[in-house]
Amino acid sequence: MILKAPGKINLAINVLEKRDDGYHNVDMISVPIGLHDHVEITELVQGNETFLTCDDIELVCDESNLALKAYKAMQENFQIKKPYRIEIYKRIPIEAGLAGGSADAAAVIKTVAHYHKPTISLERLLEVGETVGSDVPFCLLNKPCRVQGRGEILTPIKIKENYHVLIVKPKKGLSTKVVYERADLIEKVHPNIDLLIKGLEEGNEKIITENMVNSLQNAAIEMCPDVREIILSLKQMGFDMCSMSGSGSACFALSKDVKALQYASKFFASKGYLTYLTSFNI
Repeated sequence: MILKAPGKINLAINVLEKRDDGYHNVDMISVPIGLHDHVEITELVQGNETFLTCDDIELVCDESNLALKAYKAMQENFQIKKPYRIEIYKRIPIEAGLAGGSADAAAVIKTVAHYHKPTISLERLLEVGETVGSDVPFCLLNKPCRVQGRGEILTPIKIKENYHVLIVKPKKGLSTKVVYERADLIEKVHPNIDLLIKGLEEGNEKIITENMVNSLQNAAIEMCPDVREIILSLKQMGFDMCSMSGSGSACFALSKDVKALQYASKFFASKGYLTYLTSFNI
């Protein structure tokens, strides 16, 4: 079975207090996008070990990979013994803040459930996903959401406009853990999530622009100055609805003008950045 594993962008992230478990509480808006990996999962006729391969040599394929963690979580929760070959074909860049690893993990959970537990509820799968990674529940639900807690509290939201999205990623990726650690040491900016939801529901781009704020952006800029340069360039091109996604290093712009985004994509590509033109997947 081959599944698409869609990534996401965060239109805003409000990083709150650090929890006793070492994670942070967050309040953020996440939206699935068309950019996706392909995950192929095949039951093995011989052998007793599930293994993972990927067409991107930079992706670590050992037990730290979320896709393998997802299989093991399903195995432990539902006593699944059948081994699989998991093949990931990457399109979502690594260390970009686009939830590529979480998307792959969600695809594994869905596929294993399809093979072995077709009647299992989505709520139960979300519980399993929560044990694998903070973004996995969102990737399982795959709808625009207000995301709270560590990532397990999901409230679907309505978005009036289906924007085109230009993603621009520096060559340097960023570790989520390291960005959060740095963010704890500097002053954070905090978006008004309620106002952003209002803007998205009404299609009010002024409200959206004013509240597309990422609490992690300043920390990411210290570690990867290209983030600042990309966002400044996007604003100079007239893309006011732009920000950094997740913990970076990918940045993005929203627009209804796909030709303008295509022009911007060529500009950033000429500067050596990775670019992806996609849209909301809503």
